[in-house]
Amino acid sequence: MFSIVFFCKLNHNVMFDCVKRLTQPSCVFCLFVLFSPTLWALEELGEIAPLAPMDGPGIRQVGWQWHYVDANGEPGYMEKVAGDALSASYERTDGCQWTRPIKGFAPATIWSDCPSSGEAAVSFTKGDIWPLTVGAEFTWRIQGKSNLIGRVWKSGRSCTVLPSVRIKTILGEHDVHKLHCKERWGTRTWWLSPNVGTAIAYRQTSRRGVVLQEMTHIKE
Repeated sequence: MFSIVFFCKLNHNVMFDCVKRLTQPSCVFCLFVLFSPTLWALEELGEIAPLAPMDGPGIRQVGWQWHYVDANGEPGYMEKVAGDALSASYERTDGCQWTRPIKGFAPATIWSDCPSSGEAAVSFTKGDIWPLTVGAEFTWRIQGKSNLIGRVWKSGRSCTVLPSVRIKTILGEHDVHKLHCKERWGTRTWWLSPNVGTAIAYRQTSRRGVVLQEMTHIKE
Protein backbone atom coordinates (compact mmCIF):
# COMPACT_ATOMS: atom_id res chain seq x y z
CA MET A 1 0.00 0.00 0.00
CA PHE A 2 2.87 2.36 0.81
CA SER A 3 4.33 2.03 -2.68
CA ILE A 4 0.98 2.84 -4.30
CA VAL A 5 0.42 5.93 -2.16
CA PHE A 6 4.02 6.98 -2.76
CA PHE A 7 3.44 6.75 -6.52
CA CYS A 8 0.35 8.87 -6.10
CA LYS A 9 2.39 11.56 -4.37
CA LEU A 10 5.18 11.55 -6.93
CA ASN A 11 2.73 11.87 -9.78
CA HIS A 12 2.01 15.48 -8.77
CA ASN A 13 5.57 16.14 -7.59
CA VAL A 14 4.32 17.22 -4.20
CA MET A 15 3.96 15.46 -0.87
CA PHE A 16 0.30 15.37 -0.02
CA ASP A 17 -2.12 12.95 1.58
CA CYS A 18 -4.28 11.10 -0.96
CA VAL A 19 -6.97 10.51 1.60
CA LYS A 20 -7.37 14.25 2.17
CA ARG A 21 -7.39 15.19 -1.52
CA LEU A 22 -9.60 12.56 -3.18
CA THR A 23 -10.46 14.85 -6.11
CA GLN A 24 -6.90 14.81 -7.47
CA PRO A 25 -6.77 12.64 -10.64
CA SER A 26 -3.71 10.75 -9.48
CA CYS A 27 -5.37 9.93 -6.17
CA VAL A 28 -8.52 8.68 -7.89
CA PHE A 29 -6.30 6.34 -9.89
CA CYS A 30 -4.44 5.44 -6.72
CA LEU A 31 -7.64 4.45 -4.89
CA PHE A 32 -8.87 2.55 -7.96
CA VAL A 33 -5.71 0.44 -7.92
CA LEU A 34 -6.03 -0.08 -4.18
CA PHE A 35 -9.57 -1.43 -4.33
CA SER A 36 -9.79 -2.82 -7.84
CA PRO A 37 -10.68 -6.52 -8.08
CA THR A 38 -7.56 -6.98 -10.21
CA LEU A 39 -5.54 -6.97 -6.99
CA TRP A 40 -7.47 -10.04 -5.85
CA ALA A 41 -5.92 -13.07 -7.53
CA LEU A 42 -6.70 -16.68 -6.84
CA GLU A 43 -4.17 -17.97 -4.32
CA GLU A 44 -3.73 -21.47 -2.93
CA LEU A 45 -2.76 -21.29 0.73
CA GLY A 46 -1.83 -24.95 1.10
CA GLU A 47 -3.18 -28.47 1.39
CA ILE A 48 -5.57 -29.38 4.18
CA ALA A 49 -6.97 -32.61 5.58
CA PRO A 50 -9.21 -34.33 3.01
CA LEU A 51 -12.69 -32.84 2.95
CA ALA A 52 -15.72 -35.05 3.24
CA PRO A 53 -17.02 -36.29 -0.12
CA MET A 54 -19.04 -33.60 -1.89
CA ASP A 55 -22.42 -34.42 -3.40
CA GLY A 56 -23.48 -33.11 -6.79
CA PRO A 57 -25.34 -29.81 -7.15
CA GLY A 58 -28.56 -31.41 -8.34
CA ILE A 59 -30.56 -30.08 -11.28
CA ARG A 60 -30.37 -26.31 -11.55
CA GLN A 61 -33.44 -24.38 -12.63
CA VAL A 62 -33.56 -22.29 -15.79
CA GLY A 63 -32.46 -18.78 -14.82
CA TRP A 64 -29.73 -19.95 -12.43
CA GLN A 65 -26.73 -17.61 -12.74
CA TRP A 66 -23.09 -17.89 -11.65
CA HIS A 67 -21.56 -14.42 -11.36
CA TYR A 68 -17.80 -13.89 -11.44
CA VAL A 69 -14.94 -11.50 -12.08
CA ASP A 70 -12.13 -12.42 -14.45
CA ALA A 71 -8.40 -11.90 -14.11
CA ASN A 72 -8.77 -8.31 -15.34
CA GLY A 73 -11.43 -7.49 -12.76
CA GLU A 74 -14.20 -7.48 -15.38
CA PRO A 75 -17.57 -8.80 -14.13
CA GLY A 76 -19.56 -11.44 -15.95
CA TYR A 77 -21.94 -14.33 -15.46
CA MET A 78 -23.18 -17.52 -17.05
CA GLU A 79 -26.87 -18.42 -16.98
CA LYS A 80 -28.76 -21.65 -17.51
CA VAL A 81 -31.16 -20.88 -20.36
CA ALA A 82 -32.65 -24.31 -21.10
CA GLY A 83 -32.46 -27.92 -20.03
CA ASP A 84 -34.10 -31.30 -19.61
CA ALA A 85 -33.31 -34.58 -17.86
CA LEU A 86 -30.29 -35.23 -20.10
CA SER A 87 -28.67 -31.89 -20.95
CA ALA A 88 -28.42 -28.23 -19.98
CA SER A 89 -27.76 -25.10 -22.04
CA TYR A 90 -25.90 -22.03 -20.81
CA GLU A 91 -25.12 -18.55 -22.07
CA ARG A 92 -22.25 -16.34 -20.96
CA THR A 93 -21.99 -12.56 -20.78
CA ASP A 94 -19.91 -12.35 -23.95
CA GLY A 95 -22.54 -14.23 -25.99
CA CYS A 96 -20.91 -17.66 -25.86
CA GLN A 97 -23.59 -20.38 -25.75
CA TRP A 98 -23.17 -24.10 -25.17
CA THR A 99 -25.06 -27.28 -24.31
CA ARG A 100 -23.62 -30.16 -22.35
CA PRO A 101 -24.79 -33.39 -20.68
CA ILE A 102 -26.19 -33.01 -17.16
CA LYS A 103 -23.48 -35.31 -15.79
CA GLY A 104 -20.86 -33.18 -14.05
CA PHE A 105 -17.94 -31.44 -15.80
CA ALA A 106 -18.99 -32.68 -19.22
CA PRO A 107 -17.59 -31.21 -22.44
CA ALA A 108 -20.02 -29.30 -24.64
CA THR A 109 -21.97 -31.15 -27.32
CA ILE A 110 -22.74 -27.94 -29.21
CA TRP A 111 -21.38 -24.42 -28.86
CA SER A 112 -21.45 -21.07 -30.67
CA ASP A 113 -19.57 -17.76 -30.45
CA CYS A 114 -17.11 -19.18 -27.87
CA PRO A 115 -15.39 -17.72 -30.02
CA SER A 116 -15.55 -20.82 -32.23
CA SER A 117 -18.74 -22.69 -33.07
CA GLY A 118 -19.15 -26.42 -33.46
CA GLU A 119 -20.60 -29.67 -32.21
CA ALA A 120 -19.29 -32.90 -30.74
CA ALA A 121 -20.29 -36.41 -29.75
CA VAL A 122 -19.53 -36.73 -26.03
CA SER A 123 -19.55 -39.92 -23.99
CA PHE A 124 -18.62 -40.74 -20.40
CA THR A 125 -16.10 -43.57 -20.39
CA LYS A 126 -15.10 -44.52 -16.85
CA GLY A 127 -14.93 -43.52 -13.19
CA ASP A 128 -17.30 -41.94 -10.68
CA ILE A 129 -17.86 -38.20 -10.37
CA TRP A 130 -20.20 -37.80 -7.42
CA PRO A 131 -19.59 -37.67 -4.60
CA LEU A 132 -16.25 -35.94 -5.21
CA THR A 133 -13.56 -37.79 -3.27
CA VAL A 134 -9.83 -37.12 -3.13
CA GLY A 135 -8.07 -39.38 -5.60
CA ALA A 136 -11.15 -40.10 -7.72
CA GLU A 137 -10.64 -40.16 -11.48
CA PHE A 138 -13.02 -40.07 -14.44
CA THR A 139 -12.81 -39.51 -18.18
CA TRP A 140 -14.85 -38.29 -21.15
CA ARG A 141 -14.42 -39.11 -24.85
CA ILE A 142 -14.98 -36.34 -27.42
CA GLN A 143 -15.25 -36.35 -31.22
CA GLY A 144 -16.16 -33.05 -32.80
CA LYS A 145 -15.86 -30.47 -35.53
CA SER A 146 -15.72 -26.67 -35.36
CA ASN A 147 -15.54 -23.76 -37.78
CA LEU A 148 -11.90 -23.26 -36.76
CA ILE A 149 -10.91 -26.87 -37.46
CA GLY A 150 -12.54 -28.02 -40.67
CA ARG A 151 -11.92 -31.70 -40.07
CA VAL A 152 -13.30 -34.08 -37.47
CA TRP A 153 -11.05 -34.24 -34.44
CA LYS A 154 -10.85 -36.53 -31.43
CA SER A 155 -10.03 -35.58 -27.87
CA GLY A 156 -10.83 -36.47 -24.30
CA ARG A 157 -11.13 -35.04 -20.83
CA SER A 158 -9.27 -36.87 -18.06
CA CYS A 159 -10.05 -35.58 -14.55
CA THR A 160 -8.60 -36.18 -11.10
CA VAL A 161 -9.71 -34.91 -7.70
CA LEU A 162 -6.49 -33.57 -6.19
CA PRO A 163 -5.81 -33.11 -2.44
CA SER A 164 -8.14 -30.68 -0.69
CA VAL A 165 -6.77 -27.14 -0.40
CA ARG A 166 -7.49 -23.82 1.23
CA ILE A 167 -7.71 -20.96 -1.25
CA LYS A 168 -8.17 -17.21 -1.18
CA THR A 169 -10.39 -15.43 -3.69
CA ILE A 170 -12.34 -12.18 -3.70
CA LEU A 171 -14.79 -13.89 -1.32
CA GLY A 172 -12.11 -14.66 1.26
CA GLU A 173 -10.69 -18.01 2.34
CA HIS A 174 -12.39 -21.31 1.59
CA ASP A 175 -11.64 -25.00 2.05
CA VAL A 176 -12.32 -26.66 -1.29
CA HIS A 177 -12.11 -29.74 -3.45
CA LYS A 178 -9.71 -29.24 -6.36
CA LEU A 179 -10.66 -30.93 -9.61
CA HIS A 180 -8.07 -30.86 -12.40
CA CYS A 181 -8.83 -32.03 -15.94
CA LYS A 182 -6.48 -32.50 -18.90
CA GLU A 183 -7.57 -32.19 -22.52
CA ARG A 184 -5.90 -32.35 -25.90
CA TRP A 185 -5.43 -28.58 -26.09
CA GLY A 186 -5.15 -27.53 -22.46
CA THR A 187 -6.37 -27.97 -18.90
CA ARG A 188 -9.33 -26.99 -16.74
CA THR A 189 -9.39 -26.66 -12.95
CA TRP A 190 -12.36 -26.17 -10.68
CA TRP A 191 -12.15 -25.27 -6.98
CA LEU A 192 -15.41 -26.49 -5.45
CA SER A 193 -16.76 -25.40 -2.09
CA PRO A 194 -18.95 -27.85 -0.15
CA ASN A 195 -20.40 -24.89 1.78
CA VAL A 196 -21.44 -23.03 -1.36
CA GLY A 197 -22.37 -26.17 -3.28
CA THR A 198 -20.56 -25.22 -6.49
CA ALA A 199 -17.24 -24.01 -7.86
CA ILE A 200 -16.01 -20.71 -6.46
CA ALA A 201 -13.12 -20.45 -8.91
CA TYR A 202 -12.29 -21.77 -12.36
CA ARG A 203 -9.16 -21.72 -14.51
CA GLN A 204 -8.76 -22.81 -18.10
CA THR A 205 -5.52 -22.94 -20.06
CA SER A 206 -5.35 -23.36 -23.83
CA ARG A 207 -3.48 -22.13 -26.86
CA ARG A 208 -5.52 -18.93 -26.62
CA GLY A 209 -4.18 -18.19 -23.13
CA VAL A 210 -5.52 -18.43 -19.58
CA VAL A 211 -9.08 -17.84 -18.38
CA LEU A 212 -9.55 -17.19 -14.66
CA GLN A 213 -12.96 -16.66 -13.07
CA GLU A 214 -13.68 -16.10 -9.38
CA MET A 215 -17.27 -16.33 -8.18
CA THR A 216 -18.86 -13.25 -6.64
CA HIS A 217 -22.39 -14.57 -6.06
CA ILE A 218 -25.09 -16.91 -7.33
CA LYS A 219 -28.58 -15.97 -8.48
CA GLU A 220 -31.17 -18.73 -8.23
